[in-house]
Amino acid sequence: MQWPDYYPEGCPPKDAKPAIETVYRLVKHDPPQAEDFLSSWEEFLGRFPEPTIKNSGISVYTDPEDIPRLFDRLKNRIGHLRNRKTAKGKLNPTLGRIQHTPSHENSHHTWWKPIGVEPWFVFEVINE
Repeated sequence: MQWPDYYPEGCPPKDAKPAIETVYRLVKHDPPQAEDFLSSWEEFLGRFPEPTIKNSGISVYTDPEDIPRLFDRLKNRIGHLRNRKTAKGKLNPTLGRIQHTPSHENSHHTWWKPIGVEPWFVFEVINE
């Protein structure tokens, strides 16, 4: 797999596994589009001083119940989440590597996608 140039050394981490998971993500579009699958580094250019292993990846969740909990907890603080929808996708190894990285929600995973993949085709919005 070929990884983006901005990925720091060691990204994705060696212990990240092939992406074989059903995951959930907040997206802007129905159906999901390319811009719904930007890393934090790409989506919030200028917010971080440099790319890190974590902000180079995409946040996803393996427990669908974590999405409404996340949304409820953050929607008043982070305006960009207000109009997001929950999308479900079945990842496969061609879509990159994934690692369990619990943060505010236990099922949080970081997913690193290689150059040239189009993951939005395996996702569908499951609620408005």
